[in-house]
Amino acid sequence: MSHWYFTAFVLFLLIVAQPTASVNQIDLQTALEDMRAMSYHGFVILLQMLNSDRNSLKDHGQLTFLMPDDAQLSSSAISREQLREFLLSHSLPTALPLNNLIHLPTGTIMPSSFAANKTITITNHGRLNFVVNNARIVEPNICSSASIKCHGVANIIGYGNAVPLNPHELPHKVSGDSPVIPNHPKVPSSSKFFLGTVPPMQ
Repeated sequence: MSHWYFTAFVLFLLIVAQPTASVNQIDLQTALEDMRAMSYHGFVILLQMLNSDRNSLKDHGQLTFLMPDDAQLSSSAISREQLREFLLSHSLPTALPLNNLIHLPTGTIMPSSFAANKTITITNHGRLNFVVNNARIVEPNICSSASIKCHGVANIIGYGNAVPLNPHELPHKVSGDSPVIPNHPKVPSSSKFFLGTVPPMQ
């Protein structure tokens, strides 16, 4: 079996064990300022719209946002009804800087903040080739607040057929155009899933 199909399922036991809380509004405002400073204006507008509903970020005390840039967002039609699903599907339910993410091996599966069954698969070939589903992280560690981390990604995150990618098929550099990630077949049903662990928080 190709080692690209090695898969580890991450159980966020620490998150499940700790009391749930709403997002820290001070940290959120700091994160929004950090996003603006790096020109993620579209993501800021969407997040402000979502945050205007007081219950929208309930039970999301920690988050890691995976942010497409304005060009990517402008090509996607997002209705008000889809806003919460879109933003929480572009986030992880804990605060993870790249230094923590980089410890996760290729094939690790993580739940998104939207739903545990809407998962993100990690393809890890180092800091310059770190991919979440079909989207490469191109601008890591944008947000400086304690409970909210955020990373710029090259594509709107797709779900359904994401599998680990061969490093030879990943783009070697980031340009003004978003890199194109090739389509891959589904993981064969014979692939085994292994339990993984969350790396220690720093």
